[in-house]
Amino acid sequence: MTKYPDTLIVKDALNIYFDEYHFKDGGYNLKWFKIKLGPIFIPLPNIKSRVNAVKIHDIHHLLTEYNADWKGEVEIGAWEIATGCGKYWAAWLLNLGSLFIGMFLFPRALYKAFMRGRKCKSSLYYNSNYPELLSKTIGELREKIEIDLPEKNSFADNLLFQTWCLIALCYHILVILILLLCINKFCKLFS
Repeated sequence: MTKYPDTLIVKDALNIYFDEYHFKDGGYNLKWFKIKLGPIFIPLPNIKSRVNAVKIHDIHHLLTEYNADWKGEVEIGAWEIATGCGKYWAAWLLNLGSLFIGMFLFPRALYKAFMRGRKCKSSLYYNSNYPELLSKTIGELREKIEIDLPEKNSFADNLLFQTWCLIALCYHILVILILLLCINKFCKLFS
């Protein structure tokens, strides 16, 4: 039995999802959102481009039935990279973070979700109107993106997975180096 059956309207499914994970209305109207790293919460600005991406991202959670926990975010991040995030640059960047974390914490789930995504026709990041999506059924949207096609993954899919993991690794190494340089310059100012 699925958590979000095909007959369920997306708006109703989102309410179930928000209640389960304690997201008040998805947190779309908050000025800040938090990323939890163990006992630490890192606040980040909830900019418009992130909110627009997260609205689609949350619907993807419903369609794929990946949870909104660490493993589930790794899975949905890999799935979204594999299906593509279109013009949603915030989704690309956040999902690169999920790939990076997944390489170390959930490598098998990461790989499996990426390969599942490669078998889909597309994601909802392409040619979707959020208000219209809310009135559709889960089944209609699953059919639209052709989720879980029975095709086998190709060698090219495996190569693409490795390429995206390399991109995620390089991106995060670069970010860490830039942060270390900034911290170093900041410390020199006050020493």
